[in-house]
Amino acid sequence: MGHYLEECIILDLDMELIKIKNLFIILFLLSFSLVFSQTKTDTFFVDGVCGMCKERIENSSIKVKGIKMVSWNVDNRMLKVIYNEKKINLPDIHKFLASIGHDTKIEKAPEEIYNSLAMCCKYRDPQVVKDHQ
Repeated sequence: MGHYLEECIILDLDMELIKIKNLFIILFLLSFSLVFSQTKTDTFFVDGVCGMCKERIENSSIKVKGIKMVSWNVDNRMLKVIYNEKKINLPDIHKFLASIGHDTKIEKAPEEIYNSLAMCCKYRDPQVVKDHQ
């Protein structure tokens, strides 16, 4: 009976060591993935003036592969974007925003696309900007 008890204790200790080893492996993998994560957050200016602009900017951007979260503030016209650098880079985000009609400090929306925006979204028109204040 004593020999059986010793074997059980040894097996229990082996199981505990395996659990501890597995825990260390999991912690290592988690820390490794956090260190090498490609998720990045940036905030930058995107021109627009109204709720329709906000909808367009946010709803269109979130559909872009690699963009995880986007929030545009209509008052200060700052966009906060969380994205995966492996799938999209910051210059491409600026180009995308210009392609839907919104200027950034880096990219200007083409005239044809800007002109297709609703009248209330014409942020380059001083009167429209004044009407939204």
